[in-house]
Amino acid sequence: MFKIKTLPVYCTAAFFTVILCLSCSSGPSAKKTAEPDWVSDPYKVYNRAIYIAAVGYGGSRDAAEKSALTNLTSIFGQSISSETRTDYTYTQAVQASSFVWSEKSDLEQAVKTSVAMDTLIGAEIKDVWKSPDGEWYAAAAMDKAKTNMIYAELIQQNLETIGKLTRLSAAERQSFEGFLNYYQAANLADANLVFGNVRNVISPGSMAGENLKTGNDYRLEAAQIARNIPIAVNVENDVQNRIKGAFSSTLTRAGFLTGGAGGRYTLSATLSLNEVEYPNSPYRFIRYIVDANLIDTTTGIVLFPYNINDREGHANLSEAQNMAIRAAETRINNDYLKALQGHLSQGKK
Repeated sequence: MFKIKTLPVYCTAAFFTVILCLSCSSGPSAKKTAEPDWVSDPYKVYNRAIYIAAVGYGGSRDAAEKSALTNLTSIFGQSISSETRTDYTYTQAVQASSFVWSEKSDLEQAVKTSVAMDTLIGAEIKDVWKSPDGEWYAAAAMDKAKTNMIYAELIQQNLETIGKLTRLSAAERQSFEGFLNYYQAANLADANLVFGNVRNVISPGSMAGENLKTGNDYRLEAAQIARNIPIAVNVENDVQNRIKGAFSSTLTRAGFLTGGAGGRYTLSATLSLNEVEYPNSPYRFIRYIVDANLIDTTTGIVLFPYNINDREGHANLSEAQNMAIRAAETRINNDYLKALQGHLSQGKK
């Protein structure tokens, strides 16, 4: 006959305590470290019919979220990074348009986007997870219906703003303001093409029948206006008209007429050349300063201020002066047009 040996009470208690501890330690821990379904495929969690989604990862939560948004953006293809790269931001255009948004909640967030589309309107970080090895994962998603509605409204508001900007009288079409208006319209048209591409991905066929003009359509009209706007160029203390020549050539490249006097617009500039002494240097240094203002002479308003300065050195003072003038010419030739276009792209103040 077998005998059942009874364990002491303290052994029995210890045994059940160990079992209890093991069960407690394994349960929640497993839940914490289990990989969410969306990590391997976001559409396991986010219904493909409702969302566009992507996953990103990185060494930190911030890096993972940025990676997720970047991957979400890439779904829309290369065009999302801008068909025509500009320095224009959508917020600036909205401010310039004097349009008052009717639905502030969504649209205030919406105008934070740019033509570069560094971020997508409607994109949200839906979930994050940190793996046991310390890697962070994030899921980014866009609600198709809501986002499509926002983009449709943005396109419509852009079209209305473009209409306001380009409804010009004959006199306005011969003005710098008219040129600037068409330049702004071109930027808004660039934005619309990108917004339209997003809508086509979110809702294929949603842009059917839409005939959006490109930014270049408006830039061609802006160039036509520019050809009818003469700008006189005057430079005080110039040396052999070298600084005047640099400004004139850049304005010509922008499409404007130059020369003449008595017109509405003048680029008024001053060249200053001053010796700078450095007692311990064997070289002679000349500092150049160019101050220039593009002025509407009928109002006295400065449309675009421009300033450059630097120094050049040489063993010979005369050569140092020649180098300074040459450096000023080069900077004007290389930088003035970019600076002017950047100023125009920001819209009217």
